Amino acid sequence: MTLIAYFLTLLFLTIYSYSQIDLNLTLSSNQTYQFFQNQLIQLGYFNRPISTLIYLLLLLLFFSFYLIFLYQVKHKKLILKDIFQLIVISCVILLFSYPAFSHDLFNYMFDARIVTKYHLNPYYYSALDFPDDLWIRFMHWTHRVYPYGPLWLVITLPLSYLGYGKFVLTLALFKLFFVIFHLVNTYIIYKLLTRINPKYSLYGVVFYALNPLVIFESLVSPHNDVIMLFFLLLTIYLVVAKRNRLLAIISLLFSGAVKFTTLVLLPLFLIPNKSYKVWLKLTLFFLILPVLIQTIYREPYPWYFIILIGVGALIGDSINISIILSGLTFGLLLRYAPYLYYGDYSKTVSLWQTWLFLFPFIISLLIACYNALKTHSWKPS
Repeated sequence: MTLIAYFLTLLFLTIYSYSQIDLNLTLSSNQTYQFFQNQLIQLGYFNRPISTLIYLLLLLLFFSFYLIFLYQVKHKKLILKDIFQLIVISCVILLFSYPAFSHDLFNYMFDARIVTKYHLNPYYYSALDFPDDLWIRFMHWTHRVYPYGPLWLVITLPLSYLGYGKFVLTLALFKLFFVIFHLVNTYIIYKLLTRINPKYSLYGVVFYALNPLVIFESLVSPHNDVIMLFFLLLTIYLVVAKRNRLLAIISLLFSGAVKFTTLVLLPLFLIPNKSYKVWLKLTLFFLILPVLIQTIYREPYPWYFIILIGVGALIGDSINISIILSGLTFGLLLRYAPYLYYGDYSKTVSLWQTWLFLFPFIISLLIACYNALKTHSWKPS
C-alpha cells in the first residue's frame, strides 16, 4: 500500500512539474499534449495560491514517506529488494519530469552547445552572445560565462553531440545522465557502508537516495553537484576501503574539476592516517565551510547541500547528524514556496524564504543539541 501511495506521489510530482514550464518553451506540438500543458500553465502561472498548496502537499508527502522509510528500514521492515524498487521507481518516473525548480540544466546544455554548435569557448562566451539562438528564450542567467571546472564541460560534450542540436533529445539525454549518476552514487554509498558499517548500510542508502532534497535536486531539477559528489564518494571509497591515497587524490581533483567546492578537502591528505569515522567527520566538517561561503555570498540554494547529505549518509548512524540534515532538507525545500506563490524575487519573497529555511533548521539544531546533552549529560564531580 505504501509503495502504491509513493508511486502515485511521484507521478503527481512529475505532472505538477510541468506547471512551471517556461512560457517561451514548447516541448511538443501534439494537440493532446498542448491541451494538458495549457491547463498546467494556468495552474502554475495564473493560480499561484493553489499551485503553492499543491507544492506544499507534495513536500509534506515526500518528507512523510522519507521518515516512514527510515523508520521501516531501521526496524528491519524494509529489505534491500524493497529499497531497490523504491529507488528505481523514483528514477524511472522522475526521468520524465520537467526541471521545474531551477534553470541550471538549460545552462549546462547551452554551455556545451557553445562548443558543439558554435565551436567557441564558453569560458569567454555567454548565451547572450548568440541572440539568434532560440534556446536562450527560456534560459536564465544568460549573461554569465562558464563558472564550473573544465571536467564538467568535457563530460557534457558527448551528451550535446548525441542530442544533434535537438532541444528535447538533448534534455532527455541530460536527464538520463543524472538519473544514472544518482543510481551510481547510491551504489557507492551502499558498497562503502557494507565495508565500514554493514548494520547501517540499508539505512544509509535510504537516507541518501530517498531524501526529498536529493530527489528534487538530482532527478527533477538536476545539478552537477551530483557528479561532484560521485567523484568525492569515489575518493572516500579509495581512502577507506582500498587505502589507495594516490588514486584518491586524483579522484578528488576530478571532483574539484567538476565544481571547485571539494578542493577544500585536499589538506585532509596531509593529516596522518585516522579511523574511517574520524576521516568522514573531518570531510563533512571541511565541506561545511565552502557551502557556508556560497550560502552567504549568494543564498542557500538547496543543491549546495546535496554533497553534505551524501557524506552524511555515510555517518548518519550519528542521530544528531541525521536530525540536522533532515531539518535542512525540509527548510531548504520550503524556500521554493514563496516564489511559487508570488512569482518573483522581491524582498517579501526573500524574507519568507529566509524564515522558512531557518525555522526548521533551528528546530533541528535545538533537537540535536538537546539529544547530545541528554546522551552525554554532564555530572559534577
